[in-house]
Amino acid sequence: MSDPLALLPLALAAGGGRWGSFDAAQLAAAGLTLLQRSAPLVRALAGKRSAILLPDGPAVLVALAASDGRGAVLLDRKASPASIADQLADAAVGAVFTVAALAPRLPDDMPVVLLDDAPRTACVIVPGRRMDVDLGSHHGIALEGDTATEGRDEECIAVYAPSGRRTVRTHRELIADARAAVAALLLTPVDHVLCLLPYHDPEALAVCVAAPLMAGARVSVLTPRPDGDAVAHVSAAAERDGVSMLAGRWHTDTGVRVTAYSLGHGAAELRHGRLILDASD
Repeated sequence: MSDPLALLPLALAAGGGRWGSFDAAQLAAAGLTLLQRSAPLVRALAGKRSAILLPDGPAVLVALAASDGRGAVLLDRKASPASIADQLADAAVGAVFTVAALAPRLPDDMPVVLLDDAPRTACVIVPGRRMDVDLGSHHGIALEGDTATEGRDEECIAVYAPSGRRTVRTHRELIADARAAVAALLLTPVDHVLCLLPYHDPEALAVCVAAPLMAGARVSVLTPRPDGDAVAHVSAAAERDGVSMLAGRWHTDTGVRVTAYSLGHGAAELRHGRLILDASD
């Protein structure tokens, strides 16, 4: 039997970190409970990929855990409904984890799981049926395994470029990238990392989210305002929430990189305009 910690969401749960106000273990447990209590979802996903269309936040880990090791397509909220439909068809997606506000962007006949109230409850909607699922009041899951194990060499996530080209990352690749980031950034459980990138960016998922969670740190997510107030917006959020590191895509001396800076260094980089606010910068 393979080590459960070879799956990215369970490796994150085992790290002991927090995403927002929730323990990573609680979020992963909610995802596994969702599968156990929703036979229609299990049938919809059988032999297919899942997809995730969510705001940046803790529900993403619930969705990854509920994907049960299969490939999950990370959808860009800015993509058009037609583009999203093409991606879902091309990737043979069986169900999409989303929220009520984003569900109208999906094809009408696509099974969806609404995670507006995760990790407490979820709503599974399949053709002809709608069911609310109690995800339990537990605080996490007991995980036994080797925290140094290599990840499975199987698809974990898939993303689409504007050209329509699909790129796949495995559990092994993402876990290895996250561990490398933990070492390079000297992350510890006392850190609070403010992530300034969306989860559908694989590099951001590994460096800005997975790495802090593996280190036992806390992660929060903020979308910087793409205007002249961005510096003040990010700085105010960092100071208000006791952030120790700013993680995002930056102009550096060696080129553009996804990395994290200590708050003092990150604030200086912000003032010098080195934070990339969007893909067009």
